[in-house]
Amino acid sequence: MTALARNTGRPARLRLPMGLGIAAFCGFVFVAAPLVVVAGAALNADAMVFPPRSLTLHWMIAALTDRSFVDAALVSLAVAVVAAAVSTIFALPVALRLRKASPFVASVLTLSFMGPLLVPSVIFALALYSVIMSAFGVTSLAALMIGHVIITMPYPVRTITAVMDNLDPALEDAAGSVGATPWRTFLSITLPLIKPGVIAGFLFAFITSWNDFSISIFLTPRQLQPLPIRIYEYLLYQYRPLIAAVSTWSVIGSAIIVIVIDRLVGLNVFSGRRG
Repeated sequence: MTALARNTGRPARLRLPMGLGIAAFCGFVFVAAPLVVVAGAALNADAMVFPPRSLTLHWMIAALTDRSFVDAALVSLAVAVVAAAVSTIFALPVALRLRKASPFVASVLTLSFMGPLLVPSVIFALALYSVIMSAFGVTSLAALMIGHVIITMPYPVRTITAVMDNLDPALEDAAGSVGATPWRTFLSITLPLIKPGVIAGFLFAFITSWNDFSISIFLTPRQLQPLPIRIYEYLLYQYRPLIAAVSTWSVIGSAIIVIVIDRLVGLNVFSGRRG
């Protein structure tokens, strides 16, 4: 601890080389710049350009009243909530079994569950489309949700497994020694301790499903298009600030979700660590 830290009572900060600081700043600019451009284009009055030539909220209001985009957002919301919930529920027993398995078996099974992340998304979507068509013969909302559950499951499996790696088994053994059933031990001891990993997995799965394009373009029924597909179809024929406004509202909604999660359990859930 430095003399300054001792005098101020605040923890000492790590001093980074200037080159690393510049690289970190460049990384922040590269990540934030597209968001700034989209938000700026949404405020432009006449064309989708950046910087805006004249400011207006017309397109931001129009995005909230355009029925086709509102319906698409509701479809995306329903699919993302259901897919994230189902994949998280399935991931819980999977993570519990991986914890009990031998290291070799656990590694093989973990790699299997990471399959959707290892294959190019378009190829995986095409393969999934072939399976769905062989099984059901037609695309539907149920088929779309099945596809989203499959591609989102790796995230809750990974975050819950990461939290369980730090779980002290003596706590569960102690509950069992005083007569608690395995189910009661899971609900009273295990689940509260792994809650950050469960929430993180749900959040990752929700965002993945909300933004998915590859699976949705193959499995979406014509009458129930999610938001990414509606945006794609709009861009095929039109290029106006309305599409930037829709994207800006989507970013604002995602930011609100992140803030709520931060208030509830802290952003360290993204790392799968307990709060």
